[in-house]
Formats: sequence, structure tokens, C-alpha cells
Amino acid sequence: MDLFIRLDINLFAALILLILLFNGKVSTGMSTKTNLIFSRLTALVLILTLSEIISFAVDLRPGDMMPTLNYLSNLMLFLLAPFAISLWAEYVEHYLLRDVPDLKARRLIRAVPILVIFVLVLINPVSGYLFKILPGNVYERGPLFVHQILLNAVIVAQAYMTLYRNRRSLDTAKLISLAAFPLLPMVGVLIQLTFYGTTMIWSNMTLALLLIFLNVQKSLLLVDSLTGIDNRRSVDNLIDSMSERRRDVLYGGMMLDLDNLKEINDVYGHATGDLAIKRAAEIIKGSLRKGDFVARYAGDEFFVVIEVAESQALTRAVERIQKAFYDYNRDSAEAWEINVSIGYDTFRYESAESVDQAMRRIDDLMYQEKKRRKMERRLAADMEMT
Repeated sequence: MDLFIRLDINLFAALILLILLFNGKVSTGMSTKTNLIFSRLTALVLILTLSEIISFAVDLRPGDMMPTLNYLSNLMLFLLAPFAISLWAEYVEHYLLRDVPDLKARRLIRAVPILVIFVLVLINPVSGYLFKILPGNVYERGPLFVHQILLNAVIVAQAYMTLYRNRRSLDTAKLISLAAFPLLPMVGVLIQLTFYGTTMIWSNMTLALLLIFLNVQKSLLLVDSLTGIDNRRSVDNLIDSMSERRRDVLYGGMMLDLDNLKEINDVYGHATGDLAIKRAAEIIKGSLRKGDFVARYAGDEFFVVIEVAESQALTRAVERIQKAFYDYNRDSAEAWEINVSIGYDTFRYESAESVDQAMRRIDDLMYQEKKRRKMERRLAADMEMT
């Protein structure tokens, strides 16, 4: 009965992992680095869960092949566990630090404990440092069993430092979900060390992956993969949230369009054009309050919504953004500049249709401003020629 319960828990965990693998690919529909890492991590945890199922199914069982299966399945657990933890650490880094140049250096740091564990696995058949399969097909922990746990903890510590330093950029649900990935299996390790024969590590890790999927991966549907800000899909969620607020709340809306992205793409290449879009998103986001809504609405177009007490507050926010772009162009060492045309107006929520009408009005104002700025540049060029 105990064996059935142990296998039942792990089989249920394996089923959840299969659903996560399938659902993750179908629902996100994206192949960003973060999504690829999550898929690989889920697949690896599935392999580990299946290995544990085999190890518990054959432990103490008679038969010529049973000790070999017992040994190989446990060897797989020791070998792949640090890679799973390392993939989680890489997931955290790519989610929080997509533009940090030293991610390769971080991988090299993690490679040290992984290499040590790999060597221990290689020599385990002759040393028994990690575990042994005794006569009677009995599994026994080796003298360095706890040491390999500590080596895995080094990888966890590195990722926790990243989480701690960037904790303010995460809401509570995301922070807890990301932090739970090693914590829940650690609870399982403590339970297994205390109560020999229990199986909690990989089922707990499956629960942790489920939390990440629900609270982190799902949110990536609403995040622009290039800039890290909200995408066009998130506008619908914004309108839904407005419907739950008081009707007297005054909103300020802006549409911003890059004036010269085509020229940047033509002269410097599309990679530089992507960099210009990223810099524009950073400038806009950095000019506003933390809770203000900023989305990449189209290729080089951004949509902003802020709560304001009166229309002058919206004008001041627009002026802050304009000054931030001016300061960037003045101080940047790049050969190109980023210039934007901004259309803006205030509105109140009456219905989803009223917000859609306000967005169209603001979009028209933006194109009027874009035409005006284009005419100014043309007149200035004509004056220089004369």
C-alpha cells in the first residue's frame, strides 16, 4: 500500500508535468528564451520524476534486472538534479536580467558544483560516495549524500541573490512562485532524510513549477518580448480593470510613435532599430510612476494610461517624457537619435466602447502631431538649403 501511494503521487506529478509541457507550448505560442528554458526545465523534471518512479518501483524487488534498474534510476536522479536547479536559476536570470551581459559568467559559477557532482556520479560505482545498492536490492545512502545536497544549495544561493536584489520589480505572487522552486523540494529532502522511504522531492518540485506557470509564465502572454513592458493584449485587461473602478476617475492617455525608426533601420540595420525601440520603452517607463500603464501597442508605437487629478497633470507627464528623450539624445554616444510624436488627452471610463473611442481620438492627435513635426523638419531642411 505504501508503495502504491508513493507511485501514485509521482504518477500524478508526471501527469501535471505533461500538461504543463503541452499547455505551455499551446497557450503562450512564443519561443522566447524564457519560455524555452521553462519547457526544458519541465521536461527535465518529468525525466527526474519518472526516474524516481522507477527507483521506488524496483527497490527491494527480487529479480536479476532489479538491482541494475535501481542503480541506474538513482544515478540519473543524482546526475540530473543539479541541471534542473541550474535551469531554474537561468530562468530567474532571463526573467529578471534579460539585458545583463554577464549571464555567461553566472553559468560558469554554477558549472563548478555541477562538475563536482558529475565527478561524484562517475566514480560512484567504485566509491559508493553517493549511494550503494546492497545485496537484496536495498538502497543505502553514501557518506557524501548530504554534501551533494550542499553543492546543489550553492546554485540555489546564487539564484536567491538575484531574486533578492530584484525583489522590488516583482509582485508578491511572482516572487513567492520563483522562490518556491527550490524551497518546496528542500522541504521534501528534509522529510525524506527524517522519514526514510518517503517521496516528496519531485512531486514538490512539480507543485513549484505549477506555481511558476500560473503566476509567471501566464503573465508573459501580456509582456512584449523585446522591451519587457506590456503588450497590446494587456490593453483589454486594463479596460476590464477600469470597469471595476469608480466612474469619476480621470485618466490621461498617450499615443507615442517613433519619428525616425525607418531611417535608423535603413542606415544602421534592424538590430539597431530594435535597440532604439527598447531604449524608447525604457525612457517612457522611466518618466512615469511605477503603477502607470505603458504598452508597446504596435511596431514603434506605445500606449500610455495614467490616473490624473486634472488635465494639467497629463500635460506635465508628456513634458517629462519629451525632456527625457531630449536628455537621452544629448547624452547618448550613439550616432542616431530617438524622437517621438505624442498625442494625448484625458477621458473617463463609461464603457469599453468609450475607451476605444478615446484611444482612436488620441491616436488621431498623435498622427496630427507627427505630420506637424514632419512639416517642421522639412521647412528647416529647406531653409538650410537656401
